[in-house]
Amino acid sequence: MDGVSAKNRRVLIVDDTESIHRTFRDVLAPAVSAAELDTLDALIFGGGDGGAARGPSFELTSAYQGEQALAAVRRSLQAGAPFAVAFVDVRMPPGWDGVETLSRLWAEDPLLQAVLCTAYSDCSWDDVMERFGQTDRLLILKKPFDVVEVRQIACALTEKWSRERELVDAVARMLAQEEKHRRLITSLPDMVLRVDREGRCLEVKPPRGLAPAVQPGFSRGGPVGDALPDDVARRLLRELERALADDATQVFEYGQQVGGELRHYEARIVGLDAAEALVLLRDITERRRAEEAAAAQREQQEIIREQARALEALSMPLIPITEDITVMPLIGHMDRRRMQQVQATLAEGISARKTRVTIVDFTGVPSLGPDVGDEIVKVAQAARLLGTAVVLTGIGPRIAHELTRVGRDLSGVTTRLTLQSGVAFAMAR
Repeated sequence: MDGVSAKNRRVLIVDDTESIHRTFRDVLAPAVSAAELDTLDALIFGGGDGGAARGPSFELTSAYQGEQALAAVRRSLQAGAPFAVAFVDVRMPPGWDGVETLSRLWAEDPLLQAVLCTAYSDCSWDDVMERFGQTDRLLILKKPFDVVEVRQIACALTEKWSRERELVDAVARMLAQEEKHRRLITSLPDMVLRVDREGRCLEVKPPRGLAPAVQPGFSRGGPVGDALPDDVARRLLRELERALADDATQVFEYGQQVGGELRHYEARIVGLDAAEALVLLRDITERRRAEEAAAAQREQQEIIREQARALEALSMPLIPITEDITVMPLIGHMDRRRMQQVQATLAEGISARKTRVTIVDFTGVPSLGPDVGDEIVKVAQAARLLGTAVVLTGIGPRIAHELTRVGRDLSGVTTRLTLQSGVAFAMAR
């Protein structure tokens, strides 16, 4: 409890007589030994069971008039340390009497437990009931006091205050939690229906933004099936039964023509207990359209990649010019990946055709990427391992410079300036 002890034993004594305050202190907050207190009990209260259990000690505050008591209660509330019990004398001239004082104290602190201390001639229970009505916050303590009775009243009422404060705090927490849930549900864009097992709508929260496809005028009290198309309503009732039986959230989607266009909705069913559930209906049309657009974009990108692969294949065809000679004209910028593809295509073609001479023509290659010189050497070496001679043709100044710059040794590899001279060389062999 915020600022309040779970065991609140703060007691307010309101009486215009100093000796009465001393008496309450001696009984409820003794500063003497147990034996001395027994003697004091006998002197003040005329005897009593000296061996009775005394219980806890209390924290006492004194006020000598009703106005002082009211100020003390206000200060205690501001400090977050309210009184649990007030012992109030009925007669306190010249100010307010006990009934008036107690009325003002309760106006400030409705949880305060009270004891009116009165002689037989001061006031009757009927007088008190006429002023306060039926209440369980008030006891009347007749004078002269009995020590056991005073302590029992103090113990019982402080415990009662603690229980009531716990109840008040629990109710406040519950209301705060309910308000939090209400705000959470209100903030949702969904249409929210609270339904019972039979699908009757107990509560409706309209959607924010686009509304689901529900029948116009649908409201609380009707079957939820009336709000939806027949096939969707049947599906919802089946999922509602599962949600209540399995205590698991059920989700399904459906489409509905609204205003001449197809809109998509998600129904989410959450069981609250064995008899009720929440149904959340959300318009997911924009999400579905975005998903479909993304899927179409991925499909288009895959088509583009396939076309690029096809163009690459076309830009490095393996063309037979005789049974023993094939030519691979290369076109476009050559990077490492494309040269590796050249090597794979050559190896496959050489094995399939039993080619004796392969001409790789670089006439259509304007430039080489980094480390492509290594791949050119690997192409020639792979072809020789397969028993085929390689002739490189069309190596222009830029490619020659690049090969020279990286220090690639093409010894053992035949080169010719043009494709025609390379073909002539191969034919002559």
